[in-house]
Amino acid sequence: MTDPIEKTLVVPLPPDRAFDLFTNRMASWWPLDKHSLSAGDGKVAQDVAITPKVGGDVTETKHNGTTVVWGKVVTWQPGKAFAMTWQLDRPEDEVTYLTITFDAEDDGTRVTLIHDGWDAIPEPAQASRGHYSTGWEFVLCDRYKSAAQ
Repeated sequence: MTDPIEKTLVVPLPPDRAFDLFTNRMASWWPLDKHSLSAGDGKVAQDVAITPKVGGDVTETKHNGTTVVWGKVVTWQPGKAFAMTWQLDRPEDEVTYLTITFDAEDDGTRVTLIHDGWDAIPEPAQASRGHYSTGWEFVLCDRYKSAAQ
């Protein structure tokens, strides 16, 4: 069994605002030039958006205006937790799972990201996991944290 990726940081926002930044304003901080399907084409994606409900889509609007699904919302608890399937360019039976929790701290909110389910991917899971671990360090611990300041 492949261990999940876990990243934790504290941001100087209350949980409801930290959640809102992560979910409803994702396009304002997500590195669409480097971490998107459009980036694989050498282009910058136009948008990333979440339909705010369980079963909602997480989508990227690519550089050419087409929309692709990154995954489905499986948990939607504003100010507390957000979870989704993480599919990107894989078949539906090869999804991983992303869970983000938002816990109040004296100086803001502790945001914890867990990316799990690596054994569903047929290629060597450890290789994909390593790539994502580095990616989440940049996306969450650099870009999201900077946007929360």
